Amino acid sequence: AFEFGVENEADKCRFCPENDVIYRDRHVPLFGENITCWNMQAFFERLDVHKDSVNCVLAQSFNYICGCAGPGYAGASTSAKRKALVWVPRATAILSGLGSLFVLIDILRVRKRREGIFHQLMIQMSVFDIMGSVAYALTSLPIPSEYFFDGASGNEASCTAQGFFIQVGTVACYTNVSLAVYYFLVVKKGWRESQLKKVRLCLFVCPITVGMTFAFAGIPFYDNMLLWCNNAAGWWPDIPVAIAIFSATLIMGSVCWDVHKTHQATKKYTQGGGGNSGNSVSTKVFWQSFWYLMSFYMTWPPYLALQFIWASGRGYGNYGFILYAGAVVPLQGAWNCFVYARNRQLKNFRENASNAVSSLGSRLAKRLSSSAAQDATTATRNP
Repeated sequence: AFEFGVENEADKCRFCPENDVIYRDRHVPLFGENITCWNMQAFFERLDVHKDSVNCVLAQSFNYICGCAGPGYAGASTSAKRKALVWVPRATAILSGLGSLFVLIDILRVRKRREGIFHQLMIQMSVFDIMGSVAYALTSLPIPSEYFFDGASGNEASCTAQGFFIQVGTVACYTNVSLAVYYFLVVKKGWRESQLKKVRLCLFVCPITVGMTFAFAGIPFYDNMLLWCNNAAGWWPDIPVAIAIFSATLIMGSVCWDVHKTHQATKKYTQGGGGNSGNSVSTKVFWQSFWYLMSFYMTWPPYLALQFIWASGRGYGNYGFILYAGAVVPLQGAWNCFVYARNRQLKNFRENASNAVSSLGSRLAKRLSSSAAQDATTATRNP
C-alpha cells in the first residue's frame, strides 16, 4: 500500500529524478498491466509519495526501462554491473553442476560405494544439485523480456519453469539435514550400516517430500527476482531453508559437543597409560561431517538473508550483497566436490603411507632374517 504525504517538496519521490524519460511508451511491469513509463512519471509527479518509501525505491529501480538515469535494477547502474549479475552466478552454477557430476560419476562407477548409505545420500544430493544448478545457470534468460534485463528473453512460462526447478534443487539443501542425522547416528550413537538401514527410507524421502511440496506450492508465485525467476511470495518460501539450517546446526552442535567430551575423556585415559585407537574412527568421521556441512553453511545463509531482506521491502538496490549472495547460492555442488575429493585424497594418502610402511617393514624383516641365516651358516662352517 502507498503512503502519501510529504512535508518538504525536496522529499517528494520522482520516478525519473532528472525528468529524462526517453521511452515514454514502454510498459513498466510493476504496478499492473499496460502501465507506461509516462504513466509512472505522471503518477509520482501528481501525488506526494516520500522518496524514502518502499514503493518509491522499488519504482525507481525500474526506471531504467524508461531510459532514465538512476540506480538500475538490483543497483546495477552500469552495463558492466548488469553483465556481472548474469555471468558471475552463471559461472558458479556451472562449476557447481560439474562438481556434482564428478561426485555422482565417481560413486556410481564403484559398486561398493553405491551400496553405502552415505554415498547414496551423496547421490541424491548431487542429482538434485545438478537440477538446481542448471536452472541457476540460466540466470536472466527465462525472465520475461518485458523487464529489459540483460539477457532476458523469456516469458511467463519459462519464468515459472526456472523457478520450479530452482525450488526442486533445494532438495539438496534438505538432504544436508539427512546427512547431519547420518553423522549424528554414526558418530554419537555408534550405529553401524545394518542399523542405519532401518531409517534409510526416512533419510531419503523426507527431503524429497519437503522440496517437491514447496516447488509445486510455489507455481502461482514464480516471478522475476532480479537474478532469476524464483518464488516471489513473502516470507514463507524461505522458512523451510531456515529450518534446515537451524536443524543441521543443532544436530552438528550436539555431535561436536559429544566428540569434544569424548576427546577430553580420552586424553585423561591416555595420560593414565591407556590407548585411544577406539576414538580415532569417530574423530575421522566427525571431521568428514564437519567439512561437508561447512559447504552447506557457505552456500545458503547469504541468499536466505537476502530473501528475508527483500521480503521486508528493503535491499533491492544493494548491488554488492545481491551479487555475492547470487554467486554463492549455486555453489553447494562445487564445495561438495572439493570436500569429497579431499577426503578421497586423504584416504588414499593414508593407505599409501600404510602400505609403504608395511612394505618397508617387510623388506627390513627379510633382510634381517637373511642376514641372521647367513651368519648362522657361517658359524656352522667355521666352528
